Amino acid sequence: RAKYFDEAEEKLAAIVRLKEEQNIDLVINTGDYTALGLESELELAKSFVEPLMSPPQRYMTVPGNHDIYVHEGNSHYRFSEHFCSVLQNDLPEYCRGGHWPQVRLIGDDVAVVAVNSSHPNPWPWRSDGEIPQDQLETLSEILADDRVKERFIFVITHYAPRLSNGEPDKKLHGLINADEFLERCKVLKKGAILFGHVHKTYQIDIEGLSIPLICAGSATMEGYEGLWIYEVENGILTAKQMKWDGCTYVPV
Repeated sequence: RAKYFDEAEEKLAAIVRLKEEQNIDLVINTGDYTALGLESELELAKSFVEPLMSPPQRYMTVPGNHDIYVHEGNSHYRFSEHFCSVLQNDLPEYCRGGHWPQVRLIGDDVAVVAVNSSHPNPWPWRSDGEIPQDQLETLSEILADDRVKERFIFVITHYAPRLSNGEPDKKLHGLINADEFLERCKVLKKGAILFGHVHKTYQIDIEGLSIPLICAGSATMEGYEGLWIYEVENGILTAKQMKWDGCTYVPV
């Protein structure tokens, strides 16, 4: 796996340049940052993305399953410790599980709501995730909050609620409670669901949901590099898919 990320530092430097050139207002990272969530990996990962985390209120993230892969040493706390500066919450009264759900209000017309779907798995062949029930219930409360509901709302998590073909992921790799998550997002008329986990950059619409599902894919994995630039104007989303051309990220 590691060989596919040999040029990650170079690609992340290109993303930093892209952020500056495009005057990006907010960076969203849905994980993974690491392979096993070890202390040394998290330190290195943070050093690579730190330029994207300035100012911290303009960076939002959730851990990927690999970022809390190992049980030993309370990996959940390790991730939070390294990324605490960007785990800011504009509506902290909604926190139900550590930092989650997390809400960021951007200007007067955009909100980002993050729920955590990653947890350590007991066996190496399992890589499924689940959004805790209390976070799902709180998500519904947030989406009905007068301070949030009229905005364009990005809901972010790590696990993919649907694959690029519109089908659920495999049982041992996917989001266990994807159906309930999507059901709670049906109230959204302006927004998008953003996620990672699957190393493929794609956007789909599914029946019964008014907003798109958009997978970040992997920004740095060799042969799969991709990312999105989003622009929201008057409640309308323009999503521009970017790819790596060997030197920088360019529109697809």
